[in-house]
Amino acid sequence: MRPRLLLPLVILGLFSASASANNRMYCCQKVLNPGATGGGVVRVNGFTIEVKPSPVSGEMTCHATVRSPKGTIIFEHNEWGIEIDPVTGKDVNGDGQPDAVLVSFSGGAHCCWTYHIISLGKKPGLIREFENRSTASFEDLMGDGQIEILIRDGGFDEGFGLSHPFSPFPLFILRLNGSKFEDVSSKFWRVFEKEIRKQRSKLKEHSLQQFLHSNHNEIHDDLDYLGMQSSVLMSVLDYLYAARPEEARKVLGQLWPADFQKRTWGEMVSGYCSGLRAQLDLEVTAPCSEN
Repeated sequence: MRPRLLLPLVILGLFSASASANNRMYCCQKVLNPGATGGGVVRVNGFTIEVKPSPVSGEMTCHATVRSPKGTIIFEHNEWGIEIDPVTGKDVNGDGQPDAVLVSFSGGAHCCWTYHIISLGKKPGLIREFENRSTASFEDLMGDGQIEILIRDGGFDEGFGLSHPFSPFPLFILRLNGSKFEDVSSKFWRVFEKEIRKQRSKLKEHSLQQFLHSNHNEIHDDLDYLGMQSSVLMSVLDYLYAARPEEARKVLGQLWPADFQKRTWGEMVSGYCSGLRAQLDLEVTAPCSEN
């Protein structure tokens, strides 16, 4: 699990927190010895959110509960590791009421994180959940009180013939309105533009020309070649995920071997339309609407 800072303690009664070792709100499996360790409690609006080690079917695992002010369990979950996300206590879905976010980790080599968004308002309970091969973050990018959800789409992990370290993880920027996810990536072009500049800065002309004229069917294990491939893919996917498919196709035409552009574009569009986007029931837009 990734490191977290301790949530602030507000003395107004709306929110309070107690943390486990190292000030992290988490429970996770021990690496060397069987069992689980850690734990933490957050109290918001009279609700109690807790993660702690707990025996399940004779094995020690991590258990999360969300209890109402009356002590009724409104949500619970068991997993290899569970964390209380620091956004807990804020209004994630824009209904004016506080929410909790629990992050569970399956314990696989590169997989998987599941995010549970739970209302702590007048109608408490699970609002939405999603699973991904990478972590997400909850941020107020505009400083207007609305929470944006930044997700690195893990659908291309080990795609395009690449191993995990070189796989592209393009960015979705979402909002949760009520119980419906909305793709707002197009409103944050500056975020994608910055990332594209970073990726393009890695493309040295000599290496790019070698890449463009290489046989893409051959197995390549040169780190520079794989890095070039990864940077080009990320640049193109950033345009696609920023809702600029025409520009994405144009850049692919400039930076990808000509004989393999059609196949690669097809894999990009398929992953973009049928993966995390489909799981979240996002609105169908180009290029998905063209298929």
